[in-house]
Amino acid sequence: MAATIWDGPVITFSETTTDTTLPMNQDRITDNVWITRGASQGIFNAKTENFFTHFLSPTNTAWADGTLADFASLTYTDWNTWAKNIHGGPRGTVGVDAVVHLITDDIYLGIKFTSWGGFGTWLFSYERTTPSVAVAPIPLTIANIGNQAVLTWTNAAFSLQSATNVAGPYATIINAVSPYSNSLAGAQTYFRLIH
Repeated sequence: MAATIWDGPVITFSETTTDTTLPMNQDRITDNVWITRGASQGIFNAKTENFFTHFLSPTNTAWADGTLADFASLTYTDWNTWAKNIHGGPRGTVGVDAVVHLITDDIYLGIKFTSWGGFGTWLFSYERTTPSVAVAPIPLTIANIGNQAVLTWTNAAFSLQSATNVAGPYATIINAVSPYSNSLAGAQTYFRLIH
């Protein structure tokens, strides 16, 4: 089975207190990984751990610098090694693009710490990617009106493309909006929508 890449919309997780038993202080990424942080030290997986353990926590995760585009070629390690040995401590990870492998789920997601508190302000926050959002196809309707082919579609997020061969290559029609009119005279033309 192939790994799953979470390259969907980015969300922000911010711990609000150091009470690790509260769901609002746990980023419940999957059923197997719930990231949180207590009143000191590093992050841990509240699903399987009660506190942070050096070079183990958070369990069921592996970390690497980089982006999802290169997930397969990155070198992963435990969080403590990644944060402390590679970045000089957790505060050094703030602003660093990284990838987390959720081992049991075989999911890779992008993550970037945005804050890391210490000495009385032990809270942390990060941005991370979420599951990919499938874009449902929408119909492209073509009507023959006079000597024009009038194309209509309902979602302005889609772009209209055309080609003279059904196999392509297709080119995006700049500034094409629905309804779009095309002359029926001339070479046969094929159309499609892309997102």
